[in-house]
Amino acid sequence: MSDATTPRPYEEWRTNSADRGEDAAYTFGYYLIRHCRAEALKRVQSASVPATPEQFRAQVEAAVDTALHNAMDLLEGFCRADAGPNHTAEFALSVCVKDATRKLVERIDVSPCLFDLPIGYWKWKDGGFR
Repeated sequence: MSDATTPRPYEEWRTNSADRGEDAAYTFGYYLIRHCRAEALKRVQSASVPATPEQFRAQVEAAVDTALHNAMDLLEGFCRADAGPNHTAEFALSVCVKDATRKLVERIDVSPCLFDLPIGYWKWKDGGFR
């Protein structure tokens, strides 16, 4: 993906509700690719060619960990996300608990910067969290 291919600036987002949601989603997707995926690929590109399946798995796991950590940083607001020259964007994550009929019971916003999402990930990965 070229950095020259960017989402619409906020001032140019379409006015229809569904289209506007797409423009917002395009902005989020752009930063997922630009920041999270690109950082994971850098990790793989700088690694030596694996000689064993175990080395290959370790390289893949490291790249996935890098991508997921950067996605959490993006949701935490640690990475600047521009929505054109005059605006920035923040992305949010919520946990929605629903009952058996899928009726919303509780919605808890966990980002941006409400909890430390990356620390939670690393604790789960390392088996030290419940």
